[in-house]
Amino acid sequence: MKIQKPKITFARWGNYTIAFKTLFKQLGLEVISPEKTNSQTIAEGAKLAPEMYCLPLKVNIGNYLETIRRGANTIFMVTALGGSCRLRYYGAVQDKVLKEAGYKVDFVIFDQDPRNIYSKIKEISAASPWQIFKAARFFFKKLRFIEKLEKMVQYSRPREIEKGMTDKLLIETFMELDRIEKEKDYPKFKREALRKFSEIKIEKNKDIPKVGLIGEIYTVSDPIINFEAERKLGEEGIEVHREMDLTYHLKKKIFPWKDWIIQKKINPYLKSTVGGHGRDAIYEMLDYVKKGFDGVIHLLPAFCMPEITVRPILEKIHQESGIPFLSLSLDEQVAEAGINTRLEAFVDVVTNHHKSKKL
Repeated sequence: MKIQKPKITFARWGNYTIAFKTLFKQLGLEVISPEKTNSQTIAEGAKLAPEMYCLPLKVNIGNYLETIRRGANTIFMVTALGGSCRLRYYGAVQDKVLKEAGYKVDFVIFDQDPRNIYSKIKEISAASPWQIFKAARFFFKKLRFIEKLEKMVQYSRPREIEKGMTDKLLIETFMELDRIEKEKDYPKFKREALRKFSEIKIEKNKDIPKVGLIGEIYTVSDPIINFEAERKLGEEGIEVHREMDLTYHLKKKIFPWKDWIIQKKINPYLKSTVGGHGRDAIYEMLDYVKKGFDGVIHLLPAFCMPEITVRPILEKIHQESGIPFLSLSLDEQVAEAGINTRLEAFVDVVTNHHKSKKL
């Protein structure tokens, strides 16, 4: 059944949610944006989802249920990552699960081919090509700025003199970014935001350990899903790096030779694809070893086939190089207290490793 007046929603994805909300609003669509994911969101999604599916699918369904109760009737879902990752089937599975539970929603599923995305957006929004171009342009501006802020915060958080200032400003900036609906207001906002971040007082020459986060893109990019691992490590004086983000993924789609470069680098460990971002995790860990990092944390959803497949390889690199390594498998059964304990213990290991390199 085709719903005539779409009220759009989509799965929440960390700070990227701001950019996606802007995209759909700029297309003239009525948007019901998902609220911040919480334990109830995850519990509701897990109750409906097939038991053996991974955490992202369960969280997505929980996000949809919350927005459906607020009137959403059309769900946008990106799929087709390729390889053997089950994300290819997420749209169909989620559609079936919701309809079997009695929810009347229209699922708009599109793959990551730009022409497919354009035709689906035009079909649902009836926007002109120029309007779609402007909406996409504003979307990418916000997306890139979100990633820029996240990287700036990763650097300043462990070095800040007045504790908590970085995160306080980050929250305020994202709230303001969310409120900006006209692209002409964006340049002034961006300049002012960067000025405020440049004024955070930090210890520039502070010698601190560095840890790289690797793993499945949704898990490493959404702070709620990974129990805010980046913030917690930063507050413990660890500089966190994370290469895997949406721009990284989109670049791989636009420039396919990136995959060839990754495969060439990881050939001694894996000679074929495993789907998802499994090969990227190996590539990133080797890069962190090469750059002299003090630790690597692997974040993955429980039952994530690509990440489970490469985990023994990551362990092998850990044993060969001596770099401290922690793998955290996340699902709805995992308690935050347990994650905190493991992170705290890992911080001690990383700190000792950092000190030992100077002896």
